[in-house]
Amino acid sequence: MFKKVLFFYIDGFKNLSDLGRKLWVIIIIKLVVIFVIIKAFFFPTITTKVKKEHLQDLYVKQITGITTSNQKKEEQNGH
Repeated sequence: MFKKVLFFYIDGFKNLSDLGRKLWVIIIIKLVVIFVIIKAFFFPTITTKVKKEHLQDLYVKQITGITTSNQKKEEQNGH
């Protein structure tokens, strides 16, 4: 059944007119641009929020799995 549906759509896209193909290309380009812009401006990476000297400590804490309660204890002890 999945194969029949897949071939239905493949056959439909093969038989599109030139206008239909151009419209689909425009739609796909617009979607890619929109998602790239949304990713770049609204979901910044962690490295943009953290200063470089703190990145190493952050990575070590994430890798070793230190919990937030242990982090607070370490900060209070001066580590």
